[in-house]
Amino acid sequence: MKYLWILMTAVASLAMAHELTVQDAWIRLLPGSTTSAYMTLINPAAKTPAQIVGASSPAAAKVTLHTTMEMSGGNAEMTTMKPLASVTVPPKGKVVFKPGGMHLMLEGLKAPLKVGQKIKIVLKYSDGDTQTVIFTVRNQ
Repeated sequence: MKYLWILMTAVASLAMAHELTVQDAWIRLLPGSTTSAYMTLINPAAKTPAQIVGASSPAAAKVTLHTTMEMSGGNAEMTTMKPLASVTVPPKGKVVFKPGGMHLMLEGLKAPLKVGQKIKIVLKYSDGDTQTVIFTVRNQ
């Protein structure tokens, strides 16, 4: 029985190896059916990077990883968004998703959002694990 408990504890700790700490998870209130979500991802693991390869939400038809890039063209600067295949959070490191930078793009919202509303987004890791995060809709 003692060995079974030790084995179960070891398996549980491996299952949590990619669990990131998520802070300040919020979604921007925008008109229309597309918006962005932001957060700070912190990897408490001492040796293992965590790689996010996708996301989904029951509130949207599609959720993708994106970054905003500034491009110079002649006399004007433009911003454009570029899809990302993945985002890696280094061991003992953090990655910030913020306006003007990396973000989750929610497309095909299934209903209009409201300030204060809580939205579930499931982060997908490269090893197949998932993590559900609750985001709050803000008027920013």
